Amino acid sequence: MNRQALHNFFENPTTFAGKFVQAFVMLLIIISVAVVVTEFLYADVFERFSTTFLVIEHIALAVFTVEYMLRVFSAPQRLRFALKPMSIVDFLAIFPNYLEFFLHLFPGTTAIRAVRLIRLLRFLRILKLFRYGSFFGKIFQYQNTIFERITPVLGLLVVLKGGIWFLESRGWWVSGAELGELFAIIGFALGIILSQKIGVSYGKFIQVEETVVRIYGKLLSLSNLFLHKNRTGGQIACREWSRVFLQSLRAQSADHTLLPKASGALYNEIAVIEPNPSELAILYAGLEEDAAFAISKKNRLTPRAYDTLLHQATVFYLGLVAIFIPGGTGMVSVLVAAYILYGMYRLTQDLDSILGGEYNLINIDLSELENFAAEDTI
Repeated sequence: MNRQALHNFFENPTTFAGKFVQAFVMLLIIISVAVVVTEFLYADVFERFSTTFLVIEHIALAVFTVEYMLRVFSAPQRLRFALKPMSIVDFLAIFPNYLEFFLHLFPGTTAIRAVRLIRLLRFLRILKLFRYGSFFGKIFQYQNTIFERITPVLGLLVVLKGGIWFLESRGWWVSGAELGELFAIIGFALGIILSQKIGVSYGKFIQVEETVVRIYGKLLSLSNLFLHKNRTGGQIACREWSRVFLQSLRAQSADHTLLPKASGALYNEIAVIEPNPSELAILYAGLEEDAAFAISKKNRLTPRAYDTLLHQATVFYLGLVAIFIPGGTGMVSVLVAAYILYGMYRLTQDLDSILGGEYNLINIDLSELENFAAEDTI
């Protein structure tokens, strides 16, 4: 492996081996920081398993050292690379250990105090995780997510649980209610129901998206045929039909009245090159059928009564969790249940809408058809 390949292996891993090494290093960072936390906050536990913790520490130091040296060695401009912020962080992840070893060679009270202070610097290893920002960015992404949209509901539930928790601490509220298993069963059942709704909604979403892809393919075929026949009018008719279809698809209701004129113009162009209806007529009929399916299907939402029941049941369940599951367990339960269950419900709302939706986060891909409609025909 040459230097450039080695550099890419660490800096821009694309192979399984590169990604595996990156994941292993991240895991080792977390474990090594946990060892440092244990050493300073749980000294008795650290002493009991000191040998194991020291082995982990030495393994981590060896891996971080080799990783740092290989990164610097493989860099095109080594000094410039070594002075980059993330390279300095890599250096700080190993430097305290070697400095601590050096100070041990000079026994004395001052040296011991310095060693303890330097050990604290090992917390800086957590900064190495910022090297893998893209990985953690996906995990902790907030903007333009369902989590962002349901934050107000999460906030209300947290405030409610916080108020109940305060009353519990004062003895002014019912505590010790053994309802954990009951709520777990109900939450599991709600999760299954919401999963089924997601499956149905996603199935419809995929059907419409596949139909739009078929429509694009048929329009492209017709347009290319008109091009070979030198029928500029036919190409114009294809693009006008696609623009009207997109307008119908984006309309608030399933409006089938916008397409007939554009469809008539397109059919007239087909009739010029195929006076006796045959293959092109079949292609045109399939185009009309797909358009009618997509326009009508996009607004066939979940029955309102069923959707209202699911919404009310989910909110009511979350409220009961906040009220009757006590203490910190209740707070964690509220956060997890609200994020999963209410998030799943809101996800179905966007999937069910095909375009737009309450949060406008999930839409079918119309880019190919939009580009086709926007092209100029010469």
